[in-house]
Amino acid sequence: MIPIAIVLTLLSAAGASAQSSPESLIAADHWKQARTLVEARLKADPSDAMANFLAARVKEAAGDYAGALALAEKAVALNPDHADSHCLLGVIYGRQLSKAGLLRQLGLVRRFRKECETALRLNPRHVEARLALIEFYFQAPGIAGGDKAKAHALAEEITAIDPVRGYIAQASLARRERKNDLLESYYLKAVAAKPKSYEALVNLAGFYSREARNKIDLAEKYALEALDLEPGRIQAYGLLAQYLVRLERWPELDQIFEQAEKNVPDNLAPYFQAGRVVFQRGKDLARAERYFRKYLSQEPEATFPSAAQAYWRLGLTLEKMNRKAEAVEAIRTAVKLDPSLEGAKRDLKRIR
Repeated sequence: MIPIAIVLTLLSAAGASAQSSPESLIAADHWKQARTLVEARLKADPSDAMANFLAARVKEAAGDYAGALALAEKAVALNPDHADSHCLLGVIYGRQLSKAGLLRQLGLVRRFRKECETALRLNPRHVEARLALIEFYFQAPGIAGGDKAKAHALAEEITAIDPVRGYIAQASLARRERKNDLLESYYLKAVAAKPKSYEALVNLAGFYSREARNKIDLAEKYALEALDLEPGRIQAYGLLAQYLVRLERWPELDQIFEQAEKNVPDNLAPYFQAGRVVFQRGKDLARAERYFRKYLSQEPEATFPSAAQAYWRLGLTLEKMNRKAEAVEAIRTAVKLDPSLEGAKRDLKRIR
């Protein structure tokens, strides 16, 4: 296998590919850049249906469901024939289910299904609507319409439309059902269906990165392939960072950090991932502290660990280093930033 250092040298001139549209930025998880463009577009024309839809996507990804709901409803009103807007509106209704009372839940379920079904009527090949319905059918109790057989059928439909996403959806269902013997075959099928798919490669690399599987060399192989394919996306760097921590290959880890910051300067997720693995290993905790603080040095990207989650991890690290006062302060900050972190609340009470 080619050493990571050589691969990074070859990539050093590649840099991140130019991303100009909000759609391409969102697809590559550059949410902050997309937010800037979308907000400017929406300010210039509040009646721009696509701008409302994209702004709703950004807010939904960031967990601002109230803000996303108003924008998605407006996007649907402005362009009723846009399947993506209906699907997003359905997803936002679904996101609110866990915090709603029983009567409101029933209403949200009806709205969720209506919007997803409308998206499928407008675009019978709509993958995201099927993915949203899979979540519902798998998680909901039977009395509320849940049906695991329907979830599996939808995953099969996705596989016929988009094999990569379909096999990954089937792997997700298998994991939830603890059918771990099926996972590798699904991820391998995704890569076989499209060998140059970044999504397929990072999912397979992530599968192999779990230490219990003793196939960490394959994790490196597929993560490097993904990195070579799209050096401007962050997930492969994070996988390699975890791998290098486990093997204590610190000089190469520093090279990964350097290359990630060069090519994806707006996302420091590899530091969080490395810090998490260092913490789990329970040694060299000063290194974990350093990585978590680095991650907190800029606003995290949506869909990646939040600042609250990072402060929580930092606090637990400081606790293990016998720095109780600092640990309390860090976890208190986590709870202040995200009061829904019940585990952080319990740890704060325990440590105090």
